[in-house]
Amino acid sequence: MSGILRLLRLSSLTLFITIIPCFVSIAADAARQKENPATEINPAEGENSIRQLNSLANQLLYSQPDTAYLMATRALQYSVKLEYRQGQAESHHLIGRLLYHQGVYNQALHHLLQAEKGFKELHNEEQLGENLNYQGLVYYAARQPEIALQHHQEALELYQRQNNSKGIAYSYGCIGRLHEKREQYEQALEYQQKALGLYEQLQDLQGTATILENIGSILEDKEAYEEALGYFRRSVQLSKQANDSLALIVGLNNIGDVYRKTGRYPLAIQTTREALELATRLGDRYQIRSAHKDLSQEYSLTGNYKAAYEHLEKYRHLHDELYNQETSRQITLLQSLFGVEQKTNEIRILEKQQQLNNFIKVALGGGLLLMALLAFVIFSRQRLKIKQNKELIDQQEQMYAAQRKLMEAEIENTRLREQQLQNELDTQVKSLAANTLHLIGKNQTLDDLKNGLKEALQDDQKAQRRKFKSLINQIDHSIVQDRDWNDFRETFEQVHQDFFQKLRQHSPELTSSETRLASLIKLNLPSKEVAAILGISQDSLRVARYRLKKKLPLKQEDNLSNFILNL
Repeated sequence: MSGILRLLRLSSLTLFITIIPCFVSIAADAARQKENPATEINPAEGENSIRQLNSLANQLLYSQPDTAYLMATRALQYSVKLEYRQGQAESHHLIGRLLYHQGVYNQALHHLLQAEKGFKELHNEEQLGENLNYQGLVYYAARQPEIALQHHQEALELYQRQNNSKGIAYSYGCIGRLHEKREQYEQALEYQQKALGLYEQLQDLQGTATILENIGSILEDKEAYEEALGYFRRSVQLSKQANDSLALIVGLNNIGDVYRKTGRYPLAIQTTREALELATRLGDRYQIRSAHKDLSQEYSLTGNYKAAYEHLEKYRHLHDELYNQETSRQITLLQSLFGVEQKTNEIRILEKQQQLNNFIKVALGGGLLLMALLAFVIFSRQRLKIKQNKELIDQQEQMYAAQRKLMEAEIENTRLREQQLQNELDTQVKSLAANTLHLIGKNQTLDDLKNGLKEALQDDQKAQRRKFKSLINQIDHSIVQDRDWNDFRETFEQVHQDFFQKLRQHSPELTSSETRLASLIKLNLPSKEVAAILGISQDSLRVARYRLKKKLPLKQEDNLSNFILNL
């Protein structure tokens, strides 16, 4: 762990040392322009600063998207000022990728289209192919799969004309994933196999491992589990050779899923624990969360509900933390996006105003003879500018209002998804408590019967008759022991907090049997199951319910079940 921390500190220091000269260069150019507007920016230095900004933004694309966005936007502004077309296209492409990964699809597509235009003008087919593949991803995310497929195929044709094997392989992979998501498994396998062949020829370990994992996922969807397992194992082996820890974790999780689906639960638990340990060493909280979720499912299938519940709680805790972190990061990015657009529009208005002022100064220097004509022209132009500015401001206000509504809708949708997940978790915990109680009653009764039968076998025939009759009575009147009741009560109170306290407020004199009956009614179990768990007949259950209702106390027309369920 200390080695990882030292590596992270070293990476942060390297990034800091790299970024300082870039910003110093930009600040120096800006200062020279402010002191002397006529001073030209050195194109060579400016282009180098733009490349550094774009490179740093690319490194921070996933870890710090808000900072990456500001860097790429600054690079774009700088490229426009210098009329550096390659820098403009690369900055647009980078911003488009960033916004795609943050789910802002409309603006992502806008920047990717601008980048496409620039790459076409520069005849840069390699970067154009990458840009087209990203457009395909955006169109699929926007639920336009046909247009997405067209863009991936166009990128494939570009790479084929260049004889770019790596680009061809990547495009095959994109097309294969698109077919897989549309459940067209045969076509998906065909394209993934083509990609696999090219990556193996290139001896690209990471690319080969990724395609092997894709093929395994397709076969898993087709329920060809053993064949899928073979591909996952090969992917894991290549990930180890390439020292790709993240891909290794994903591969181990995939293998664990196959073991779980084929009923090999011990192997599934062992494999998922390996993935959890590796993710913990790397500090990857997303993979840690995923491993805890898988372990919860696997332990639940083996009947180890305690371990399943512990991992489920860890998963839920990490999920909440990561959800809040991602929400905060997205809000920060949207605020940065809004701020940059607002400043850009303000700069445009100021530039237009500056142009107008310069025109007025030139017009006034024309002489007194043209004063009347110039005054009329100025008045007319001023009036037109005011109208245009007013229309522009109105349009901006409408656009900002629409963006705010979109942001609010996204936040509300996120809140609803979180609430849905919480409801599902509560339902699972309640089901666990009900099953636990049911097992307590059955297991205790079976244990008593076993001991009674052992004793009866040692008695004579007459004593055995009495013993068997006693066992029959014991089956009819078996009840849950206090120790098991305490275990159930602890689990029950975790789900229905303060229930017993509220029940005692209505009737402090309730017996333990009446308290148990109330808790079973709270679980909304059928009367037949309640009678079986308490070891009484249906008639006795009705009498017990009547006594409980009388003690609470409730009116004759009140419904006991509704009262307890709402308590």
